[in-house]
Formats: sequence, C-alpha cells, structure tokens
Amino acid sequence: MAAEEVVDDTQITCRFITKLPQEYRVPGASVAVPSKLTRYGLSQIINHLLGLDSPKPFDFLVNGELVRQSLEKFLLAKSISAESVLDIEYVFAVEPPKAKQQQPHDDWVSGVAVRADFIISGCYDGVLRCFQGSEERSSTRLHSGPIKAVAVLPEDQGPLVLTAGQDHTVQLVHVPALDGGANSLQDATAVAVYRDHTDAVASVAPSPQGTLFVSSSWDSTLRVWPTGASVAQAARDAAASEPEAARTAGTKRRKDGAGEAAPSAAQEHRCRLELSGHSQCASSVAWPMADNIVSGSWDHSVRRWDAESAVNVDTFNGSKAVYCVAAAPDGGALVAFGGAERALHVWDPRTPVGQETSQKLYASHTDWISAVAWHPTSAHHVATASYDKTVKLWDLRTPVPLHTLQGHTDKVLCVTWARNDLVSGGADCTVRSYSVAV
Repeated sequence: MAAEEVVDDTQITCRFITKLPQEYRVPGASVAVPSKLTRYGLSQIINHLLGLDSPKPFDFLVNGELVRQSLEKFLLAKSISAESVLDIEYVFAVEPPKAKQQQPHDDWVSGVAVRADFIISGCYDGVLRCFQGSEERSSTRLHSGPIKAVAVLPEDQGPLVLTAGQDHTVQLVHVPALDGGANSLQDATAVAVYRDHTDAVASVAPSPQGTLFVSSSWDSTLRVWPTGASVAQAARDAAASEPEAARTAGTKRRKDGAGEAAPSAAQEHRCRLELSGHSQCASSVAWPMADNIVSGSWDHSVRRWDAESAVNVDTFNGSKAVYCVAAAPDGGALVAFGGAERALHVWDPRTPVGQETSQKLYASHTDWISAVAWHPTSAHHVATASYDKTVKLWDLRTPVPLHTLQGHTDKVLCVTWARNDLVSGGADCTVRSYSVAV
C-alpha cells in the first residue's frame, strides 16, 4: 500500500514501544488503531492498556519525530508506508509549564543563572542579586555599567559566580548566600577582575571543570582566563597579608562608592589565550567539553574552537547576526543558536555544511531571539527567549514549539534552566520562573 493511499484507510496496524520503566510498558503485540487518531487518542489507548488509575499524557514518535497530526496525515506528509506494522514509540508528554513566581528588579535583567534553589540575576544597574524562593538574599553593585551576563561555576569550586560587564571587565564573585550557613547574609564580593577586553563583554562560560572560563566581547575576540577555587583562595591569601590600613580604606570605598570598580581584595588577571577570527561582536559563547568552545557573532557565523590550541575547527556561516549559542549536554555535538533571523537553528558540525541534515530550523518567534538554553540532561529540549516578549519550549523532534510561555511585558533578554524549572529575565525588570517537567 503506497503512502498516498493511507488517507483512505480506516485502520493502521502498529506496535507500541517505549524506553520508559517496566511499569509503563504495554504488551508488544500488534494492534489495529483508527488512522484518524491524534496523540490524544493514542494516549487514551496507552492509558487503557496500562490500566492506570490516574491517566498520564503521552507523546508519540514515528521514525524519531513527534506526531503532531492525525496518524494518516503524518504518514502521508512523511511518505511513510502503512503496509507493514508501524512502530510507534511513546514517551511522557511535557505538560504546559506553570508560572511559579516573579521577582521585581530596579532595571533590565540581562543575565540569570541558577544553583539548586538559588537564582542569581545580573542587571543593567550593575547589581548582582541572589534569590532563594521569593526572598532576596543579597544585592551587590559590582560593575560601573550594565551586567550583560552571569554564570555559576561548578559547585565543587565553591559559591562563585562570573559576571560580564559593559565596563569591559569580567569579575569572579564570591556569593556567600550560595553556601548557606552563618555567613549566608553577607554581601557578594569580587575576588578577581579580568580587564584585557577593549570593549563590552557580552558573554561568559566556565569550562566543565570550572578552573577556566571563556569570555566573548564586542571587541570581536574570545579570551580564556583562570578561575575557580584556586583563584579565590589566592585572593583571600593576598587580602590577609594586606596592611590593615589598606584593608580599612578598601572597605570604606566599597561602602561609600556605588558603582566603584572591583574592591581592593580583587586580584587582576590576564587572559591565558585569545581566540581571534570573528570580524564583529562576539555575542555569545559556550564551553560544553574540555577541548571544545562554541561562539556566535554578529558576523553571521557560529564557530567551534579547540580550547587548547585556539584553532577554529568548524564554522557555520549564516545570513543574519547571531546573538546566542548553546551546546547539547553531555558532550553532544549539536549546537543551537538564534539571532536576527528569528528562527532557532540547530547545527550538526559532524555533517558537511550544505547537506540538508547539517542544520534544522524551528520558526515560531516573531522577533529576534535573544537567548537559548539547552536542558542540562535532555538532548531534545531547548528553551529560547525573544524580543517578542515570550519564552518558547522546544522538543527538537518536532518543528513546532511544545509551549509558549507568556508573562513578560517587554523584551526577554535571558533564559536558563533550574532542574525542572525555566527562569527568564527581561526589559520589564522582572525575573520569572516556570515549573516544567521534562
């Protein structure tokens, strides 16, 4: 039976398969189902076969792609024959996200990061804030201009956060709130400052081990620097040996001078490596594996770099400025990026550029994509933030978004994952969080 004849069929013989735990596996026998069934009807069948007291929503994949039409229309669109038994894989569906809370800020929120139940935000007022639930645990002015991005180091490096500033600097910040305990209400303190960039710093990303980080800048370069617990300890040792008079003067400057540069306890560091190749603003950077750095630029390119040799090993050249990049978790090769084209791109560097499978496009946003975040444990789920005031949740196995998150009243500038939450910030001066079970 040819694929075009499927529309006239009333039954399709299929076999339901799954990688879910044993208690969610149906018998492997073939069954005939109406061809006009959608995923809702298929989900009813699975719930019936499992005999679940509390029904669960399921999604369904054929040849690795989520079914978003009736079976007959899907098979016709994909030119899939229904002559033989059709294997249909079922997975738990991602239910609509639920708004949890929002934290008002005094200025645009341009960077967010998370650790456990803490949310760290960076603002255009130069202030780094730390929240636990609805409670603000600390608020510290660190930069003399806007903070453009924030990143949390791995937990074994200590309560350390990186902030990227429009004042051309990156700061390594000790945030006591992240550690809890008696000192958790102390203000955050800069322990290192990095000054080699000659223009605003747009993005920062720690290495997987957290002992190095890479920054990208409007000066078109990427730079690699030392960071982590050893850098913080060196700063503490230097501060301890500083004369008492100098420490007192530094403390007074921090109290009296809002917008001051990093305090005197912050040691200055030079970059270890410069990665040159972009011809315009290097807008975003990710460090997914020890030897692999990914960057995006206003020069329309996405580049992969060897982190040790600083060699550009792969380049994807697009047609619009790139504003954000993210890399697949657990060492996956895929790179997601977005920008002025308004579509989410997913690039597979393993496939020669130009081949149809080298990239996929996911179009739904109506304005520029400002941020992209890959789920930390799922290779299929990506979140995007946009100037169209929305955050979208994607499953890369279907070209349409799973869900569109409303709530922001102005441009959304940043987005990240916190376990099974999504956290976003924007020009409406709020950080918003949503519960998402992936």
